[in-house]
Amino acid sequence: MDETGYLTIRDLVFTGNQDPDHNAIECPGHRPLTYRDLRRQVLYGVKTLNARGFHRNDRIAVITPAGPETAVIIISVMAGFTSVPLNPESRDDEFRRYFSHLKIKAVIVQKDYPTAATSAAGSLDIPVIELIPRPGFAGTFGLEPDTGQDTQEPEFATLSDIAILLLTSGTTGTQKIVPVTQKQFTLTHQRQVNALKLVNTDRFLHILPYYHAMGLGTPLLGTLLAGGTVICTKDFIALDFLPLLKTYRPTYYLAGPAIHQAILREIRKASPEELKDNSLRGIRSGSSPLSAAITQELGRLLGAAVTDGLAMSETGMISINLPPREGSVGIPVIEHLTIRDEDGNILGNGEIGEIVVMGETVFNGYEGDPEENKAAFIDGGFRTGDMGYLDQDGYLFITGRKKEMINKGGEKISPLEIDYVLMSHPLVKDAMVFAIQDPVLGEDIGAMVVRGQENLTENDLRTYLLDRLAPSKIPRRISFVDAIPKNAAGKPVRHKGTGQYSE
Repeated sequence: MDETGYLTIRDLVFTGNQDPDHNAIECPGHRPLTYRDLRRQVLYGVKTLNARGFHRNDRIAVITPAGPETAVIIISVMAGFTSVPLNPESRDDEFRRYFSHLKIKAVIVQKDYPTAATSAAGSLDIPVIELIPRPGFAGTFGLEPDTGQDTQEPEFATLSDIAILLLTSGTTGTQKIVPVTQKQFTLTHQRQVNALKLVNTDRFLHILPYYHAMGLGTPLLGTLLAGGTVICTKDFIALDFLPLLKTYRPTYYLAGPAIHQAILREIRKASPEELKDNSLRGIRSGSSPLSAAITQELGRLLGAAVTDGLAMSETGMISINLPPREGSVGIPVIEHLTIRDEDGNILGNGEIGEIVVMGETVFNGYEGDPEENKAAFIDGGFRTGDMGYLDQDGYLFITGRKKEMINKGGEKISPLEIDYVLMSHPLVKDAMVFAIQDPVLGEDIGAMVVRGQENLTENDLRTYLLDRLAPSKIPRRISFVDAIPKNAAGKPVRHKGTGQYSE
């Protein structure tokens, strides 16, 4: 696909080579939405919002539950304005803070869906627009109050306009605003389509939240770019996976580790005959590392390769692990990637340093945060904060987060490295390593572990780790917990472990 072909959401929807009669969106219990109908619906959304007085770069928050209507309204808003998808389950004070901080001009909610966004918007005199799904029709809706559609030509966003505002996942407790332009957003998804070789016969099972960049990427925009079909679910639970696989025959799905594990528990119950000759040709994983054991079992049972990669809100897709290499996040697809030491010097293959990237999909800086931006860029490249190295074949490996490195008496230790080893134990379901305070060393190592069997002991884990790691990397404290603290994107929140278990 020519990367110069689609540089705005309008280009994607209206000038793509999709078959107008092909199903763009399907949803269980609903009539499918064709590409022709998708274009009509997006046109309706843009012209209706224009008639309400909204224009390019106006920030419109979309706060609606998962489903085909949310997919289409987000695309509609991005086509002409700046979309700000937010979690509908956030609390009133969170919405007030978001609306003020993000300079929201209007809020779209689903009619009769309970969300604190409505009252929060009212308290700030922000207009509320209600989305009314058309029963039985996937992705089709009306907007109220309806003042009629603008009789003028619709006002679509241009390639330098802001398509979407994303919030960083906030592993350190502070969220930053990432403005992503139309060109940056569409270009990164074109690269995903190219790397995965998506085509119009692909059917992507969408089971992720739409207020995450991961949910808006390959499962939605990438699939539509390829002219394929998005299977939009509502209230997905792992129990739904096998019936959806059988009935809707998806060729791909994407999920984070927690959902993959839940799906794996379900397919273990299935007979080999039920899984034989299923429709999947690929499984994608994201947000945080998936253990090698789960990767292998999931791939073996479903007969499809499980691949991950590296992507950030600030950069779009950085690398995709194709052809797969165990432990790697793949070969870079971004234009420029270097590994640098603490002084900014470029390192050679096999040397560990910070990953720095440059390219057309990299954002221009955090909004309203000049001090953060000074620290975030070096020689024009974005400092990802990820530590890693390139092997001799150009595959990228992640060893940890720069800010999460544990300083144990002067030795810098990556918690991610120990995470990987812990999660490779067959009786470990999940794990998180973090720094704990030490009066002599400054910092030492703590770990939270979710057991797969109750008879797993600390001594078992220490013995296992000692066979695979240097003694200095063995956690001093191991605590068994029911769940690992994670943020909305499914990433472990290490500072919570530090706060709870420091002495």
